[in-house]
Amino acid sequence: MYKPTPLLSYFWGLFSGLIVSAFLFNSLTQTDVKPEKTTVQTEQKQTTASPLRAADAPVLTLAARAELLLKYYTIRDGAEETNLAPLLQKNGHLEIFKQMLQQSTADVSDLIQSTQSFTAAQFYASLVRIKQKDEEQQAKAQLELLKPAQVTAPIKTQQAPIN
Repeated sequence: MYKPTPLLSYFWGLFSGLIVSAFLFNSLTQTDVKPEKTTVQTEQKQTTASPLRAADAPVLTLAARAELLLKYYTIRDGAEETNLAPLLQKNGHLEIFKQMLQQSTADVSDLIQSTQSFTAAQFYASLVRIKQKDEEQQAKAQLELLKPAQVTAPIKTQQAPIN
């Protein structure tokens, strides 16, 4: 019969212990990771299933909001004179547009007199003005940051020659 040597017994025990510990470590870490993945997946499902509320919505600049509205409401040929206010009201975008009119420094009073009735062309033109004005203000602010700081040089006084 085969009798194992002490060195062979040592290595057999060492490798068996390593294999068992690796198996246990792997199984423990996998059980910890699986619930995390499922909670992340359920959180993603919840956010995609529920619409964004005003508190959850990201803060966008006027130019970005104008761009979104420009993309959403495209003007088709022959629809320039369509009253767009009821459609904005129906989609819930009229409040966004009113807020933009209040926040913007762009003068659109010649285009939009009342937010209750305006044509698609007036809406589009006012969004373009708001967007351009906001981008202009952003550019001015960024250029001000890029300006080198003006250093005031100390005034040198001339000393009178000593006689």
